[in-house]
Amino acid sequence: MIPKPHMRSAVLSAVLILASVIAIAEKIPDSAWQMGTLRSVTSDTRSRVLGAMNNGQGVIGEQVRIITHYTIDTAQFIYQADNTTRRHDKPLDVTINGPIKFAVMGTDIYVCEDTGKVHKMVVATKTLKTDNNPK
Repeated sequence: MIPKPHMRSAVLSAVLILASVIAIAEKIPDSAWQMGTLRSVTSDTRSRVLGAMNNGQGVIGEQVRIITHYTIDTAQFIYQADNTTRRHDKPLDVTINGPIKFAVMGTDIYVCEDTGKVHKMVVATKTLKTDNNPK
């Protein structure tokens, strides 16, 4: 039996997702991983109209993206990691005020869920902590 086109797409998607997870795990050296505390998680929703009005006819579609901001506190820095997802994507399984494992590679940050699954995000900000007690 020949798979239907939508089944082939689902199988191909699953293979690509698995390959990307393996690729992420392979390129991050063990020495890059560090621990921090997840201080907050906030989200913004952005939408974009797809298509245009045609002689007063309706909009072709709308693309909704959710940008989730993760604030990670370490001994030296405070990082804000931004993750862009679609409307129906599941949120990450993380605990606010709990420990979080992450790795920074240039402008990318890899965040590990409580379950161990790794997600690639973008470093939005990196703030150096300063000592507020002058000596």
